[in-house]
Amino acid sequence: MKADRWLRYVLLVPAFVVLLALFVYPIIYAFHSSLYTYLYGRPTGFVGFRNWGEVFGDRAFWLSILRTLIYSVIAIPIELVVGLGLALLYVDLSGRLAGILRTIVVIPFIVMPIVTGIIWKLIFLPHFGVADVIESSLGLKPLDWLGTAKGATASVIIMDFWMWIPFVFLIMLAGLQSQPDEPYEAAVVDGANPWQRFVYVTLPLLKPTILVAATLRTIDAIRIFDQVYSMTGGGPGVSTEFVSLHVAQVAFNLADFGHASVQLFIAFGVMLVLVGFFYSLIGRENV
Repeated sequence: MKADRWLRYVLLVPAFVVLLALFVYPIIYAFHSSLYTYLYGRPTGFVGFRNWGEVFGDRAFWLSILRTLIYSVIAIPIELVVGLGLALLYVDLSGRLAGILRTIVVIPFIVMPIVTGIIWKLIFLPHFGVADVIESSLGLKPLDWLGTAKGATASVIIMDFWMWIPFVFLIMLAGLQSQPDEPYEAAVVDGANPWQRFVYVTLPLLKPTILVAATLRTIDAIRIFDQVYSMTGGGPGVSTEFVSLHVAQVAFNLADFGHASVQLFIAFGVMLVLVGFFYSLIGRENV
């Protein structure tokens, strides 16, 4: 009926309004802000695309992008491997042991990011943190984890492992549990050992799942903020000032919303390129 057809569109109006309010309007406002100069948080004049040119020549901004990519390249592959390993272990276990493993692995994932950063800041605290106690008990010289550039970067990556391996574990576990039994039964009949079944059956079937996990982790890695802000504040110096922290520094500490808006668009563009790359691989795997 004609009334039913119009009713469908009317029911979509609230969702459309929410979409405009939460997604479209902020993008339009950010682009508008990128065309103005700001002083003490207030627009002082229209400058067109001058802010864009200045940001493209901003070495500090591109270094924050580079730091984010380096952190992502180190952290994400290891998280994928460990998460897959834990998922395979869980599938092989049964009963109470599987439940204990699942509980232990998933607990870090339910902790708020900013609380995670505080916890790991206390762990790496000089002289009083658990890390120093463990190193001293092993006869090692305690490292200044949060006081050096390399130490702070390593501590952030370790914290990231603890926080995001559970997420990867859950995705990999869902992928493993959705795999059909027939390919494994055929591999057993052909005399394949467990390693051969993993390499030639499990991994090919799991490739789309791995790519989805890599895509989601890449998105989270580029927008990482809370846990790093509460753990290192971007320091020492700017050694852990990833792109999201750099944009926040420009927007709120310098009150320069024009340049910050441009930086957000560029960071968003980098994320879209990476996500598009992963999705192209996912589509290729499904052909």
